[in-house]
Amino acid sequence: MAYFYRDAKSEEIGPYTMEELRQLHLSGVIKPETEIVSDQTGEVVAFRALWASSRGQSEGREQLKSSFTIEGFTRKAAEDLRVLTPNLLMPFQELKSFRWRENKTLLSLAAIGLLPLVIDAFFTSRGDVRSAYWAMALYFSAWWGLLFFHLFPARQVEFAICFACFFGTGVVSIGLLLPLYHIPPMSWFYNLSRSNELFSQLGGMIFGVGIPEELCKMAVLFFLVSRGDKLTPQSMLFYGLMSGLGFGIYEGVAYQMGRNVVASGGYLGPYYLWNLIRLTSLPFLHAIWTGMAGYFIGFAWLYPSRKIGLLIVAIGLSGILHGGYDVFAARARPLGALLVAALSVLTLYLYLAKSVDFENFLSRHKDLERVD
Repeated sequence: MAYFYRDAKSEEIGPYTMEELRQLHLSGVIKPETEIVSDQTGEVVAFRALWASSRGQSEGREQLKSSFTIEGFTRKAAEDLRVLTPNLLMPFQELKSFRWRENKTLLSLAAIGLLPLVIDAFFTSRGDVRSAYWAMALYFSAWWGLLFFHLFPARQVEFAICFACFFGTGVVSIGLLLPLYHIPPMSWFYNLSRSNELFSQLGGMIFGVGIPEELCKMAVLFFLVSRGDKLTPQSMLFYGLMSGLGFGIYEGVAYQMGRNVVASGGYLGPYYLWNLIRLTSLPFLHAIWTGMAGYFIGFAWLYPSRKIGLLIVAIGLSGILHGGYDVFAARARPLGALLVAALSVLTLYLYLAKSVDFENFLSRHKDLERVD
């Protein structure tokens, strides 16, 4: 059967097949209200009615460009979700294969983003806040060490020596330094550092704090060169960084459990850990959740015929995970919060692992009808 459409001047243009009329609709030539004339019966109907009768009344209303209705939106959303649901479950096949355990990217991502939550869940649930301070300090130390290694590469750097520099300073050197503060003349200079007089305090800070602490940090470096090893300046620079890092971490934790607590009114609760998590894992999790949403939003704009369903998934999935985490966090259930956080990371990875299959599915089943 052939058809003619009437243009703005009521002239009949054609003949066209139904498929050709659909292509003209997609290109914007034919509107839903454009009159169509059958060459056999001479009947005149609107294109939307003709299309609805050829594809089924409900499908025609959903997939043609038409005015927005709540009923149409609901029906379209339900249809999209029905079609998408089997393929949204595809990542579970990847989960059951356990191949994800061999993925270094996933493991690294989880370790980086979730370790502060692991520390919080493990130690604070046992009431051991002090150990949590140290564990969090070591977490940041590892990050600083990796950054130093990237910024200051040296061929002779050895992990064992880095380890010795970090812990040698934090444990041995500081352990030797602290008693000296009680012995003259260092005790005299240290007391000057608390003076209200500017120059006296300056002298005390230099000779009672600055120089002794720097020597404390240099001790392990002196030990290294005394062994006769010919280390390059770049290597010594890196080992110095690690030694200073060990000192700084020790001092930082000591302040958190000492002077900072006094300054905060004597409260030694987990406020410090919460603040750290706000700067570490929580931004990471917000990125995971929004990245997951962006994943489906990208597909929604690539395949507009399923836009409504994909946007519901994007908003709903990220919102559910986010809300689930907040519930556990608000109820002070760190293990539950950790579980949701880990699930968020794993979910994003599993969907990414199946992204090619998902896109192939959408490409094979894309509906060419205009819905915008």
